[in-house]
Amino acid sequence: MLALNIGDLDLPGRRTKARAAASLGWGRGTARLLPMLLAGRTAGPVFVTDRRAPAPRPAADRCPVTGRGRLSYRRAAELFTAATRPLDPAGRGWTLLVLRDRAPRNRPVPR
Repeated sequence: MLALNIGDLDLPGRRTKARAAASLGWGRGTARLLPMLLAGRTAGPVFVTDRRAPAPRPAADRCPVTGRGRLSYRRAAELFTAATRPLDPAGRGWTLLVLRDRAPRNRPVPR
């Protein structure tokens, strides 16, 4: 997911384009949220950090509009754990592994 670029998305079709590395689809809720996530950006990584990328970062890993860098797995894990801390009975927050293990399998993508 973190490797997706905006050009890989078929927003009206709610799926990735054929040239994308992974074939993914999403539902109505995600379709409503994606435009806010992209915030008018038309190229570059889908998921970006909250600050500008350092100069040596490859151009493919930077947003050409904002200069923000592609979100790393480590940072995504930190954000997910912090966001799920209030939901976790133990108060520690969940890991991305928990998210992957609880994802529905073989569910048809709504069109």
